[in-house]
Amino acid sequence: MKKLFILAISLLFAGSAFAQLSDVSGQLFPKKSAEPIVGALVTFTSEWDKDVKYQRKSDAEGFRVVLPQGGYMMTIEAAGYETYTLEIEVDEPHIDLTTITLLTTEQAATRDAKRKKRFAK
Repeated sequence: MKKLFILAISLLFAGSAFAQLSDVSGQLFPKKSAEPIVGALVTFTSEWDKDVKYQRKSDAEGFRVVLPQGGYMMTIEAAGYETYTLEIEVDEPHIDLTTITLLTTEQAATRDAKRKKRFAK
């Protein structure tokens, strides 16, 4: 019984050693500005287990997070900006999302008002 337990534990660790990791990065900017957004919370939530989350705060260089490969919902939250969400399949060693543009809450409200007016006709 003891040998079976040790074998099971060994297989568990061996499987996790072969888990593929990916480096995901990007830069955050407000619409119509060249100044990066610093302090935004970038969250990757696993599509398989909603309790599994990876989080980083953005800095002047953007964000970078190392994740196990799989499907995620990426959410970006920053004070004064509309929340940004993106479904992403992490399946390569490095994924550069380049520039992600966030709308201020005022810009988002203006956009929504224009849409509402356009569809009301």
